[in-house]
Amino acid sequence: MKELINKVRHGPPKIRIGKKGITENIIKEIKSLLKIDKTIKIKCLHVIPKESVEAIAQNIVRLTNSNIIELRGKTIILQIKN
Repeated sequence: MKELINKVRHGPPKIRIGKKGITENIIKEIKSLLKIDKTIKIKCLHVIPKESVEAIAQNIVRLTNSNIIELRGKTIILQIKN
């Protein structure tokens, strides 16, 4: 499991959240990627204030039935709940 998290941490983000924020399509894409990959990296772009990233991560977790593995700066690593 730790290897998978390290691979995701050092790889490119699968999802980028921009000025539109969390849309229905982004949630669908996250759910789809979590089913396939189990762990994904999400990057909030520069237009998202750093103070908002934690709230965004919590909303994504609630909407996708996942867990936050890591929240660092504007990068979120999520893992699907078992």
